[in-house]
Amino acid sequence: MIRAGSIALVLAGAALLGAMMQTAPDYNSVVQPFPSAVSAGATGEARSFRARFTGLRLTDRIAFRRYGRDLVRDSDGVFLIAEIEAEAIGTSQRLDAVWQGASGRRYALSRRAEDIPRGLESRWFQPGLGNHAVAVFELPEDEVAGGALVLTGSFTAVFDSALHLAPPALPERQPIIRFEP
Repeated sequence: MIRAGSIALVLAGAALLGAMMQTAPDYNSVVQPFPSAVSAGATGEARSFRARFTGLRLTDRIAFRRYGRDLVRDSDGVFLIAEIEAEAIGTSQRLDAVWQGASGRRYALSRRAEDIPRGLESRWFQPGLGNHAVAVFELPEDEVAGGALVLTGSFTAVFDSALHLAPPALPERQPIIRFEP
């Protein structure tokens, strides 16, 4: 009788352990930032920063000055220029951005627009000081409508929030946008 009870207890424990293993999230999903949806025009707040989407522009071509040279970049898709206002909450930090398109694909900042004036990749955000920045993405035009700007802290993204900022109304596409210092 005691032996049957012990066997039943071991079997119940094994079944419970198996059920826990099947329903446990994988490591990658455990350490991802917590998504937080932010409606158009609203300010979203993560643990370490707050931000809002202030403007959106679309263009076929961008122009800017780098190291004393005028550069013009064309795209087979479209350049999406996201303008944000952000500030750190507790300590100085940088922000990373991706554009999550309508299909769910994610687009990184365009390396072809590095060192533009007010570029997000070179900005540090300070506690209590709002700062404006520009994020430039190069993507297919059909990924713009229905997409969102996803902002995370550069060094503290694990266990923080990822703000999914809904864009303002889609603007008309411009032939060229120049970034002035």
